[in-house]
Amino acid sequence: MNAGQAQGAKDAPLLSTHGLGVTAGHRRLVDGLDWRVGRGERWALLGPNGCGKTTLLRTLAGLLPAAAGEVHLGGRPVGRIGTRELATLRAWCPQHHHDAFALSALDVVLASRQPYAGRMGWLDPGDEDIAHGALRQCDVEHLASQDVRSLSGGERQRVALAAALAQTTPLLLLDEPTAHLDVPHQLAVCSLLAGLDGRSVLMSLHDVNLALRCCTHALLCLPAETRAPRWLAGPLHEVLIPEYLQRAYGSRMLPVTLEAHTYYLPAPQ
Repeated sequence: MNAGQAQGAKDAPLLSTHGLGVTAGHRRLVDGLDWRVGRGERWALLGPNGCGKTTLLRTLAGLLPAAAGEVHLGGRPVGRIGTRELATLRAWCPQHHHDAFALSALDVVLASRQPYAGRMGWLDPGDEDIAHGALRQCDVEHLASQDVRSLSGGERQRVALAAALAQTTPLLLLDEPTAHLDVPHQLAVCSLLAGLDGRSVLMSLHDVNLALRCCTHALLCLPAETRAPRWLAGPLHEVLIPEYLQRAYGSRMLPVTLEAHTYYLPAPQ
């Protein structure tokens, strides 16, 4: 890479899509999406069940091929970035976890440090410090030696989030990171993500109010019956308004202000 290319990569948005198309079977979920995610921004992906949030996230992560267009990371097409380098640029945290082997929570988090391992694949003591720190951030360090197959759904979700954090990438792609969590841990995760200075986060959520707590921007799916849904992107205050939320969820949403914070409640049917 020459000096001009290096400067161009530095000036490029952390993630961008160019005419992106995403499909699931015969359904068009995303059509012609042009979108930019800046460094340090936190985006909520919102919309009704089945609208394509998870499929879009997997496409952005490079785990599924785009039906059309391209996804760029740092100005480079995701498909042209090697697997190991890609793992240092973005972390992927799925919604569901299938643990077939007896691994401790610490081992699961340490696995996320493999992109930084030496030539022989060995990790150093600093990697274990990072792993313990991530477990501590997610309130599961006391479970470090536990077999992950014995954990509750909420505990396992927090271990998965710890693994994503320990990967120390500039971009986090999180599919329902608050799934299975009780209310205190939902709020703790929101606070944790909101405090990740300099790192960008894209997370699918079902709760508009959680998005209001920890995100700066929203990508909202507006379903359409006869064509691909429209995805509306922008700062929270421009996207999460009653008109768009009603179109997205098919239900009137009422804004309520409590202690200087706005919340949305579904109107009685």
